[in-house]
Amino acid sequence: MIESHPYRADIDGLRALAIVPVVLFHADIPGFGGGFVGVDVFFVISGYLITSIIARELQTGRFSLARFYERRVRRILPALFAVLLASALAAALILYPGEARGFARSLIAATLFVSSIFFHRESGYFDQEAELKPLLHTWSLSVEEIFYILYPVLLWLIWSRGQRTRIALVGGIAALSFAASAIALRLDPASSAAFFLPHLRAWELLIGALVALAPLRLPRGRLASDLISVLGLVLIAWPVHAYSQDTVFPGLAALSPCLGAALLIVAGQRRTSLVGRGLSWRPIVLIGLISYSLYLWHWPIFVFARHQMGPDLSLGVSLLLVSASLILAILSWRFIERPFRGRSGVLPRPLLFGAATLAALILVGIGVHGDRTAGWLGRYPPELAVILAAADDRDPRQPTCESVRADTPGCLYGDPQAPPVIALFGDSHAATYATLLGELARERETSVLSLAMPICPPALGWQGEPLSWREDCERFQQLALERIIATPSIHTVVLSGRYRIYPFDDPDSGLIHAMDAAIDALFAAGKRVALVYPVPEPGADVPTVLAEAVLQGQDPEGVGQPLEPLAKDSRWVTAALDGLGAQVPLIRLHPHRILCPDGQCLFYRDGQVLYYDDNHLSVSGVRLLRPLFAPLFDHRDERAWQNGSR
Repeated sequence: MIESHPYRADIDGLRALAIVPVVLFHADIPGFGGGFVGVDVFFVISGYLITSIIARELQTGRFSLARFYERRVRRILPALFAVLLASALAAALILYPGEARGFARSLIAATLFVSSIFFHRESGYFDQEAELKPLLHTWSLSVEEIFYILYPVLLWLIWSRGQRTRIALVGGIAALSFAASAIALRLDPASSAAFFLPHLRAWELLIGALVALAPLRLPRGRLASDLISVLGLVLIAWPVHAYSQDTVFPGLAALSPCLGAALLIVAGQRRTSLVGRGLSWRPIVLIGLISYSLYLWHWPIFVFARHQMGPDLSLGVSLLLVSASLILAILSWRFIERPFRGRSGVLPRPLLFGAATLAALILVGIGVHGDRTAGWLGRYPPELAVILAAADDRDPRQPTCESVRADTPGCLYGDPQAPPVIALFGDSHAATYATLLGELARERETSVLSLAMPICPPALGWQGEPLSWREDCERFQQLALERIIATPSIHTVVLSGRYRIYPFDDPDSGLIHAMDAAIDALFAAGKRVALVYPVPEPGADVPTVLAEAVLQGQDPEGVGQPLEPLAKDSRWVTAALDGLGAQVPLIRLHPHRILCPDGQCLFYRDGQVLYYDDNHLSVSGVRLLRPLFAPLFDHRDERAWQNGSR
């Protein structure tokens, strides 16, 4: 049986114990490197409270899905929508178009409670830094809301089956979810799926649900509850201090804070437990009461501050931002959260649902507008808008043509009716050349085959430990080479990659041997091989750098970097590439000879931005390399068979 309990101040105190480490972690306060585990504590609390509420109403025959969802709307949406609207206004004022467009898309996802899926899909090679995404924190709300939509229906359907069946089924789902999370992290320690996706986080909420469904009877006396509460506190406090962003998480590492939260909830049944008394202290309870608003407001405040002041905030600034977050959270709780709570909220149910729908449509509309206007590009003067629009000056087919699975076919560029004569093979840097080669091919009424996979170099049999898709990369390399070799019309293969991110300096990595193996296999099949050396990497988002220069009155034509330090920084890569293909007539192409005239690598030339981010050439930048690639289409050019450089 689910016992009816009055208000428990210790659970609001537990909310405070969850939110404080999260905020201090985001503020980069020393000693809170694992503060992110506070979110896991929130998950357990939510699972416990929701199950307790639903179960008590099912026992008394008063459960209503409509009433349940009404409570969730009153509890969650007013403060959330206020934060989303305020964040949208700040984004339009502060963020550059590329960043603003990403924000606009995340605004749509957050409004529709699918941001956990959105940020999972967005994470990867082209991802913005997490600390610069104003709505990243809404992923946890997405996980909870999906749980709130599905779980009450499940509990309602199985309620008549009896307590043992309920516990067994909920426990079984929790075990499956935990096992899937652990396996995902075992296969890929950096798995964004294990971190973001609801079904791989469900076990944390279900731990709280099990505490509600199978309440433990504590022995008489305070000793048991004191020991359990102290153990629970340690299980939360230890990872807050000991974990870091390098911790493989969640998986097994999330067990500690989740079990700690569960133990504190159990121990709190005795209101005299040692830790429970501390958590019930009024100042701590007050922090717990504003914890939802504090969670919502603090992250956008820190993100927009980092956009303005740089990623490394001083301790004083961080503490000031924490104070600002607390003030906003108190105001939000008092004037936004509380008026909508309970049946006596400011709106009756029909008007509440209607207002929530209208507000959601407005927020989605703002997001759609921001996406379609390339991040509200019209707010800038025309000359600056051209520079900032370069963030989208990339091949529109690249996201779909870059394989993220080994069995995904490549793309043809040029004349789609003509067989390919050149193949591109490599990672995303290889894919950037597809547009130019396609234009050259179209002029010659032929085509080019692009075979590219992110963070997967042009090699044969190299897994690329510890790349997250290492097995797919190796399989992709094998299939790409097989397709190239099996296509007789292909006479030249262009190898390209962002080589500086690969372990060429590690002789035990096997990468050099694997690239030589690919080159040998291609020559054995009668193919020419052209090796493209790396493009100079600016190391900072070029459209943003140029925009800031223009705002400061500088001429964008003069913005760039000297070649010498860039070449020095990548000399180990150049040396490794120079050693490839020693026994075959390899064509060597050097983009820097065009991109860096007179020893100066330019970011802007003839009114065009040459990079769309911090390392990829834009379509305009790639087109400057036409003299480098055009001769490859003439397979009868004997000079191309010489082991020389261009």
